[in-house]
Amino acid sequence: MWLFTFSLNLAQKTLKIPTMYNCTYTQRDILSALTFLSLESEYAEGGLKKQSKRFRRAHKPNKAPNGDTLLLRLKQINRQKAKRMLNTLNRQILQTAKLKGAFRKMVDVAIDLTFIPYYGKKITQYVVGGERKKGTSYFHCWATLRIVTLGRRFTIKARPVKRSELDSDEMAKIVTELLSEARSLHIHIRFVLLDKGFYNKAVIRALQASGYKFLMAAKRNKDEKEAILDYFKTGKGQVRLFSLGEGDDKVRFRLSIHRFKKRKRRRVRNILELYGAFATNLGFKEALRVWERLPQDYRGRWGIETGYRVDGGFRAKTTSTDEKLRFIYYQYMVFLENLWTLHNMRESKRQGVCLDKVKTLSVTAKEFCEDFVHLLVTSYDRGPPWLTT
Repeated sequence: MWLFTFSLNLAQKTLKIPTMYNCTYTQRDILSALTFLSLESEYAEGGLKKQSKRFRRAHKPNKAPNGDTLLLRLKQINRQKAKRMLNTLNRQILQTAKLKGAFRKMVDVAIDLTFIPYYGKKITQYVVGGERKKGTSYFHCWATLRIVTLGRRFTIKARPVKRSELDSDEMAKIVTELLSEARSLHIHIRFVLLDKGFYNKAVIRALQASGYKFLMAAKRNKDEKEAILDYFKTGKGQVRLFSLGEGDDKVRFRLSIHRFKKRKRRRVRNILELYGAFATNLGFKEALRVWERLPQDYRGRWGIETGYRVDGGFRAKTTSTDEKLRFIYYQYMVFLENLWTLHNMRESKRQGVCLDKVKTLSVTAKEFCEDFVHLLVTSYDRGPPWLTT
């Protein structure tokens, strides 16, 4: 109940939806409808009919607008204003988590891209091409910075990626922007984890300039393969100085080479299949000291992939091609998912479990959505939520 009242009060104060004195549905009604659609992962028309039925079954006044009304009100919000309000909303959740002790210890973070299928005919600057998947070759792309340490998997920031921002130089700027958000929140980062899609000199240079330690899967280009084969033959040089580029444009870093465990029932055709490498800016002595632990550290990056699988349960569906509406839906999803993480963090503390030892969630996403929707329906007529600090 604390989280329910706190979140609605916070959303009402921060996410201002245009309204007039003679509007049938208040800002609270629109926020309730948006929250219901997100938690139920429904389309506006069918989802709000479902909300109306829930109100009638609970013998509550029907305050659910129809789909057209909700979409109209959301589209009236200025895009830049919506971006500012939703970013502020997410920062306030993270500040609350910080006050509750979420970031007292260092955390690992991951940066990655997620591609959401797009089926519209209108191709805008926010629609990118890609390999065919789920019946389409077009997607909306989002860059995300997420904490992957167990018990504190908050999304620090998510931003849409334009079609023109997928080259290495623009991607380096996005990485810098995401890490700047973590720095402004005073989150202490142990490792920044990235996959091989970010393996280029521009991104590595940006990571080195940030001052954070990073661990990135290296692509198997010609030079990287030669380094792996040299380590296989000699057994030396598991950590070595490496570089990308030539001349003044060259960037230097450490290449850490590891032999991975063979997968069962898989035939090995090439010795390179048993080895991999990571790019890192750790010093030579430090990289050697933690060399055996680096694959395990990098394995934590899969936490961001797990987060992407959960995202769909907190995002309202739409067939609209309006970029602003899709932006609001996605950013509001980030807000709700961070609420779920905050709730689990508080539940762990209530049960006396240390956050560092959390392995399974106390409350699953499905349970959280069901409980939150129940409160949204049954507690709706209690008036505005009281202020909660």
